[in-house]
This record gives sequence, structure tokens and C-alpha cells, in this order.
Amino acid sequence: MKTQKLGGAAGYPAWRARINDHLTNWVLPLGILLLLTSMMWAGEKRLFQQLFYVFLALPAFVLALNCRDLAAALLRSPVFIAFLCFAAYFSISISWSGTDESVLSLLKRPLYVLCLFFAFAGVAFHRPDRLTAVLRLSSIIAVVAASVQLAFFLLSDDGARLAGYGALHNPLLTSHVFGFFLVLWIAYWIHHRRFFLPVAMIAVAVLGALILATGSRTPLLALSATILWLGLMTGDRRGVIAFSILVLAGGIIAVLWPEAIAQRGLSYRPQIWAEAIRQALEFPTFGHGYNHALRIQVEGINYAFSDPHNMTLSVFYRGGALGLVFWAALFASALFVSWKNRKDVMIFAFSATIVYGLVASMTEGGSFLSRPKEHWFLLWIPFALLTAATLRRRENEGTGGRC
Repeated sequence: MKTQKLGGAAGYPAWRARINDHLTNWVLPLGILLLLTSMMWAGEKRLFQQLFYVFLALPAFVLALNCRDLAAALLRSPVFIAFLCFAAYFSISISWSGTDESVLSLLKRPLYVLCLFFAFAGVAFHRPDRLTAVLRLSSIIAVVAASVQLAFFLLSDDGARLAGYGALHNPLLTSHVFGFFLVLWIAYWIHHRRFFLPVAMIAVAVLGALILATGSRTPLLALSATILWLGLMTGDRRGVIAFSILVLAGGIIAVLWPEAIAQRGLSYRPQIWAEAIRQALEFPTFGHGYNHALRIQVEGINYAFSDPHNMTLSVFYRGGALGLVFWAALFASALFVSWKNRKDVMIFAFSATIVYGLVASMTEGGSFLSRPKEHWFLLWIPFALLTAATLRRRENEGTGGRC
């Protein structure tokens, strides 16, 4: 695949071109690799965030200032425009949120996500082979990390759920990170013309076993929706095969591990959602404002919940109906672009992470604009990857910018 020189157009000094080349050839690919994998081996989440700030956010910020062509190309992306509208609205909503955090601290969070878009897009434009290699290496590292975590979990034999190790210490949050890679492997497997792909089959088996070991039902629901989406995207016998495997896997889980579905009931989700909706309807149009504190008390629980365990409800609570419009526009633009370019293997795979993230976020989470954390694997990393892939496809077709 051809490469594109960033900053090589007329009007760019040679030193700026060299900076852009260095950033997109080496620094940002390393930053992306660390972003995608360090949660699996970092001892604590603070290290994961520090690596993001140094190796991705800062270089991406420099690239954004140094390469105006990249910004112009991103502004032709409907997904990126939808994100800008979403982020701008919630940044404005700080003015009526009554939050205890400083305005500067809150405004930095959408800027971190903005840097994510620039990082992925910059590497995709300049060295798409590097982006492909980083994604491939990250996916392999995820399988190795899942194997190690499964081995530790099975050897411990304490009867508990797999919570994760190091920076990962919660079953559901662990499923967010590894579920992201699982759907990438599933999408690659489905898109391939041959059914028998040993590497993909092993990867799906290992990552799927880890998801089951977490005991979380949210990823199972999200995986089901994702496979159905991929089946629709293929529109041929591969979709039928994928759906058949989904039904078979569901039957096996129901027979061999019924507790994975039936245990813990509904975990108070209906009560939490009902109370979150009640409080959201106090300010239905514009919401309570970004980062406004939420306190949900459920009968029978001696502590209060601080998030609605539903990302969409969190958007509604803090942004009102108008916030929901921007939220819906973000996902609608992503799914439209994915459907339109479904023959492209990378867009096909990244669309799977969008659907997985959407469904998984319907039963967990509340901080939709945050510092780097596990929820980024459900939202902003998939959006940034999809945007980068679609911009690169347009560039290859000769309709993009010269960045």
C-alpha cells in the first residue's frame, strides 16, 4: 500500500515535514501500541494513562498543530464532525453542571479524545502499513495476555470470577478490553473467504474463554449483537455460518454454564435505570450538565450508585434530549459509513467494535468523556479507528486530502 508524506505539500518547510514523518513513522505507532496493550501488563492504571499522555496525546497534539492538511481531511469525516459537535455541546454544558471539578480539568478530557483521532488518522494517512502492523501485533499480544491470565485464574482455583490482573481488576472492565480484541478477531475470521483459519480460531477460543471466565453477561449480549451485525454486513453464506455458530455457542453456554446467564439476576439494573430516568427528566431538554454528580439509591442496597450503568442514560442525564441527539448522530454516522464501505476489511472489523461498544455500554458505565480508561475500548478507540480507516480509503480512491 502506498505511503503519503505528511507535510510534503507546497508551503511546508522541510523541518516540519521531518517532524511529521518522525511522529507518524515511529512515535505514534509506538503510542498506539502502548494504548492498546499496556492495560494488560501495566501494574496500575496510572501508568497506562501516563504512557498515553507521553507517547500518544503529546505527539498527536504536535502533529495536529504541524499538519493542517490532516485537520482538513478529518473535517470531511462525518464521524469526526459528529464527535466535535458532541464534545462541544458537553463542554458548554459545564457552565450549568454545578460540578466540583475545575473547568480546565474537564475540558482536557475531550481534547484527549481529539488527540486520539489525530493519532490514528495521522498514522493511517502516512504509514497505513504501520497501523496494520500495530493492530496485528496488539491483537496477538491480547491473545497471549489472555492465555496468561486464564492460566493464573485456573491455577488459583478459588471459585471466583476472573477479575483481571495489574491495571485490570474488575470482571466487566476486563471484558471491555479483551472483548474489543475478540470482535476484531471474529470480524477478520468472518470476512475471510476460508472458514478454517487456525490462528483466528485459536484467538477466538482463548479470548472467548476469558470473557466467559469473567462471568459477565454484558459482553455475551454485545457479542451476539456484533455477530448479527457482521452477518448482515456480509450478506452471504458467511453471515449464515456466523449466525449458526452464535446459536450453537449460546446453546452450549446455556447447557454447560447456565449460571453464566442466570446468576445474580438483573443486578438491580431496572431499578437503577428507572431512578436515573426519573432524575434525568428533571431537566429533560439540556440535562444536568457534564460531570454533574449522580446519586442513585436502590431499596435493599446500603450504598448509593454514582453512575446509571448505562452510557446512553448517562448522556441523557447530563445532556438531556439534545445530548442524546448528538450521541445518536455519532453512532448513526459511524454505522452509515461502515455499511457504505463494508467491503473494506478494516472498516468491516472496526464497525464490529462500534456495535460491540454500543451494546456493551447499554448495561454498564457512565463516564462517556473521561481520561483514558477501559471504556475507551468501547467508545473512542473504535470511533478513532473507523475514522482513520475511512479517511485512508477515501485517500486511496483519490478523493481525500493530501496529508
